[in-house]
Amino acid sequence: MLRKWLALIVVVILGAALWNITTPDRPVAAIVAADSLKCPVPYPIGQRSADPLATIPDDFVPTAAITCSPFLSETVAADRSVGYIERRWEGDFARAIELLDRESEHPAWFESSCDRDAYLLADLEKFWLLDDHGRAVRAGFPVDSCGLPKPGGLAEIMTLTQTSTTDHRIMLPDEQIEVMYSCSAVYRPPTAGIGRPTGLSTGSTFCRFDTTIFDGTTWSDLPVQFDSLPLAPDCPSSASTVVTALFFDDTNSRRQLTIELDGCRRVIPDGYAPLQASAALLASFA
Repeated sequence: MLRKWLALIVVVILGAALWNITTPDRPVAAIVAADSLKCPVPYPIGQRSADPLATIPDDFVPTAAITCSPFLSETVAADRSVGYIERRWEGDFARAIELLDRESEHPAWFESSCDRDAYLLADLEKFWLLDDHGRAVRAGFPVDSCGLPKPGGLAEIMTLTQTSTTDHRIMLPDEQIEVMYSCSAVYRPPTAGIGRPTGLSTGSTFCRFDTTIFDGTTWSDLPVQFDSLPLAPDCPSSASTVVTALFFDDTNSRRQLTIELDGCRRVIPDGYAPLQASAALLASFA
């Protein structure tokens, strides 16, 4: 019996040793023409793709890198276009190569020990490396024991000298603007009602209109303090410039908020009494 236990212990020790000295395979990145690689349109307009795993070929000597923003810009232009940034980096890539080509870790023995929730909103820049011969490789990341990328190599690239930026533009349909920026790109006159709203919650992004024509999105870092705004007096003037946003009231109904930047300068939550905008609120949209 003792021999059986000793044999089992030896097998376990050898297995653990073998597990420690072997590493998960990482493919080698293919070398392609540099002009064949383009920055993808960021999610959620473009497709979300898995982070690559490939290492850099031994005979590939990078002299530059391209990184692509994983997010669309915070503002939409009047023509309904939105941008995302491509950046070029140059310098000494030795440290970046060392970090990118690290070995991946073995999967954790107990998957329950992995806290992936912290990475749900983490989107890494897409990137590739360039050499002096018009070639490129789309290298990837080593992964930790939870299968999550180790982005140290990318972070090292982004400490090098940024030599150029390119602003890519795409057009968004009105429906997508409403979903992503929580305001409608189609003008709708406000509907005044009675009573003061309670439990009102708005974001910081607004659609701007000049004589009912969409003029892009804007934002304010000043919260709309409804409780502190007085009721607006009767006013016959009409506004030529307004900003609007969509919000949920205390009944969980989705409504539109309109702020007049000229004319009567009112804050009108649809279905509620108009309020008088403060000077500070109006100035936040200047």
